[in-house]
Amino acid sequence: MINLADYQVSPVTGFLPEKPLKNLDSNNAAWETVLRQTPKLLLTGRYEEFLEKLLPYQINSSDIAHLERDMRVLSYLTHTYVWGKKQVPTQLPAYLSKPFVAVAEKLGRPPILSYPSYCLFNWQRIDESQPPHIGNLLMTENFLGGADEDWFILIHVEIEAKAARALKAIPQIIESADNKDITGVIDGLKEVIGSLQDINKTMNRMPDYCDPYIYYTRVRPYIFGTKNNPAMPEGLKYEGCFEGKGQFFRGETGAQSAIVPTIDGLLGIQHENDMLKEYLIEMRQYMVQGHRKFIEKVENEAKVRSLVKSNVENAALQTAYSQCFDELHRFRSKHLEYAANYIAKQSAQSNNSTEIGTGGTPFMRYLAKHRDETNIDMQEAL
Repeated sequence: MINLADYQVSPVTGFLPEKPLKNLDSNNAAWETVLRQTPKLLLTGRYEEFLEKLLPYQINSSDIAHLERDMRVLSYLTHTYVWGKKQVPTQLPAYLSKPFVAVAEKLGRPPILSYPSYCLFNWQRIDESQPPHIGNLLMTENFLGGADEDWFILIHVEIEAKAARALKAIPQIIESADNKDITGVIDGLKEVIGSLQDINKTMNRMPDYCDPYIYYTRVRPYIFGTKNNPAMPEGLKYEGCFEGKGQFFRGETGAQSAIVPTIDGLLGIQHENDMLKEYLIEMRQYMVQGHRKFIEKVENEAKVRSLVKSNVENAALQTAYSQCFDELHRFRSKHLEYAANYIAKQSAQSNNSTEIGTGGTPFMRYLAKHRDETNIDMQEAL
């Protein structure tokens, strides 16, 4: 049976670490001071000046938890440096680029702010004895700060936490399908359904404290990447790295979460071989290495779809399988709705209309296609 721990997956918190590290080592304390004061220092217009005075950033551990903490910190410092300026720079200075590239290489991810640093490792519990849920969560890092920025990320953190129920059930579902244990598969799929229902309830809460206008003007600008970004036609140079050549990396996006690709793999959902599928595969480069391997493991070993197809007379199995699709379709539909309200409408109203999202894609077209393929695939499977 698949061992979740081998893939950096927790049966308690899912793709979230059970306790992400908060503080930097003492030798980098000055960097942390600047980081914590970022929302205020940005208003001075002297952010670069404060960074230049710091001692070189030191990477003191090869432990994953410590590297993820360094990656989070350097991601925030870098994106503040780049997107906190009126004039977008063409080069990242060596005091940021060299430690950032070094940490990113150790973790097997590009040196850019991605979903793991923005969400998975960017929170702390208020009460350590209670699970990570809204009401027991605080953000660790911010750009400008404020309720809307916090809420946007915390919704994602709670979604990740609620996915743990589904992830915990997956190894047993796969084993049951291998053994043609239909009852075991049904029981496992019910856990996936319950998990997705909980996720959708959390997803529905996004508008409670995250206003579309505030998101578009104060939150979104700091999470862009350099790929397909008109503000960076030649990419971003990392001083002292990549032979001085401009680099093009995707920005932070929910497509870098491993939840939906894992559920797709479990259910055997197929996406058309086109640019959208290429993009979804590319997004795995920005995931935690263990998580991307987990997706591949599930895709390669899950035989749920074939079991469902060969047991069309089993109403309970058919119902459980189709309900998984229904909940996944609801999630993707809500995501599309939010993209329209939080980005497309705001873009049109600001006379700055663009089809490109933070991940550097025509997001409305891609999200709609992703949603529709889920529905089409369910009809073909049943």
